[in-house]
Amino acid sequence: MNELAEGTVLEADIVVVGGGACGLTLARALSGCGLKLIIVESGGQSENPEHELLNTVEMAEGSWQQAEFDFRDKYHRNLTSLWNGTSQPYGVRCRGLGGSTQAWAGKSAPFEEIDVAERDWVPLSGWPVTAESLGPYIERASQLLNLGPRLYDESLWTQMGRRPPEPNLSGGTFRTMFWQFARSRRTATDIMRFGADFLADPPTDVHVLTDATVTRLLSTRNGKSFVGVEAKSLSQRSITVKASACVLAASAIENARLLLLSRDANPAGLGNAHDRVGRYLMDHPTATVARADPGQVGDMAARFGLFGLRDNGRTHVYMHGLGLSETYQRDNKSLNGAVFVTEERAKDDPFSALRRLMRKRSDAPFEDLLSVARSPLRLARGVAARVLERGVLPASVTRFTVDTALRLFPNTVAQDYQFGKLPLKLSGLRFEATTEQPPDSENRVTLSENVDVLGLPRARVFWKPGTAARVNLHRIGAQLSESFAAAGLPPPILEDWVTQQDPEAAVVIDLGHSMGTTRMSDTPQTGVVDRDCAVHGIDGLFAAGGSVLPTSGHANPTLMMLALALRLGDTLRRRFGRVS
Repeated sequence: MNELAEGTVLEADIVVVGGGACGLTLARALSGCGLKLIIVESGGQSENPEHELLNTVEMAEGSWQQAEFDFRDKYHRNLTSLWNGTSQPYGVRCRGLGGSTQAWAGKSAPFEEIDVAERDWVPLSGWPVTAESLGPYIERASQLLNLGPRLYDESLWTQMGRRPPEPNLSGGTFRTMFWQFARSRRTATDIMRFGADFLADPPTDVHVLTDATVTRLLSTRNGKSFVGVEAKSLSQRSITVKASACVLAASAIENARLLLLSRDANPAGLGNAHDRVGRYLMDHPTATVARADPGQVGDMAARFGLFGLRDNGRTHVYMHGLGLSETYQRDNKSLNGAVFVTEERAKDDPFSALRRLMRKRSDAPFEDLLSVARSPLRLARGVAARVLERGVLPASVTRFTVDTALRLFPNTVAQDYQFGKLPLKLSGLRFEATTEQPPDSENRVTLSENVDVLGLPRARVFWKPGTAARVNLHRIGAQLSESFAAAGLPPPILEDWVTQQDPEAAVVIDLGHSMGTTRMSDTPQTGVVDRDCAVHGIDGLFAAGGSVLPTSGHANPTLMMLALALRLGDTLRRRFGRVS
């Protein structure tokens, strides 16, 4: 944005605020329909420390136990080099093109029909749109994510030509489920990164402004119609973009924050006549419920690991887990949830030891040297991974090599990707449960009295897992142990809080899956946007991303977010498009 003069006024048909996965997807979906499109992105083309400061959020004191703060720091810090648990005590946010796909693991799955349905035991459940109507958009979103066949249940075993693991743990409380990993089309060794993907083939009719943080949404004097946005760079240069329509695609936290900051027509914020903006913040509360017995680590890694499926000349990676069955949920008035396995690094992992030595941060250099010396084959695999990653080989050779490895040895290779493409030594496996979180108006985003480097009030977050989510995590842990025993398998070692039936003692963290702050609802009394993702009562203003999801399900939300963004794209093409 700094190439523009101070006070520049640009004009567009549609301005998209936020260059993350949803914003870029929406812009590409609108390309070619005769509209002038501008994306306004707060960060640069990739993450940098200066823009990372704008991600700072404040959280209510006492929100985390120290053990929870420590666990979420350990859980999230390897996703991105810039994330800091002190400045982001809630969420995992990235500035720059691609948004949080700069840091995500690519884990994808659709929501289930029950997640969209009205349930009398889940407050504010029941989406304004049907699961059936979302099906085609989920298919299109799957293609965008470079995912394979839409097989997320036990039918995948047959498709892969494999027998299901015996004995079977599903059929009662649990059902077999899978997640997929979105792989880059351009870099065989990487996850799908929307920023890099967009820059490699940008639409000619989409103009992107970077280092352009929106500071205010502009509306008519009565607040009934959108007219433009004001934006500022880190160098304090300001511009205005006038447009017929705007889509907020800046994240669940920023979408709410921008509406609350825009107070010209309403002191409570634009679109906030009923005090709903920023409320109903949801995430996926997650906790360790059990650990594999040391003697079972290999067997459990094989059972709950990753599997490759060859389809149409490509290899796709799926992760096996267990989801709560719909029958169990209805019979027990339960929230949705799932359990998956996470690998833990060994203390003598050679690459961790080598990294400490190279950075001169080793507290025990002799022991670290021994760890490195004992693992020549593991280090050789790491060198090979780096060769593939850096493009030394022709792209076709790299693609063939990686696809073959994923198909034949998916657990090993995908484990390498998960921990930064280095083959790590493991010490154990954790069974992690994740749960749906019911909408709660007290979980919310508000404005702080403190300001950021641009002089804007920071986002202040109040988020608690809540009793219902904690109880569901406990149920999952207890039922997991019972399912193992019923199948004739030695049960995993349950965490103390599970055996002592004390959900409030669980170490529960967020997964950085922020949702709900501009939730979709047919009435402005219970939401911020309508079934077409238009802000209630304001012509020309729309929202996209996790903020519009009415309920959270348990699945990683990116696939559903993209599906709704594509649906919004069709709506905008019909309303504003000049070329069919």
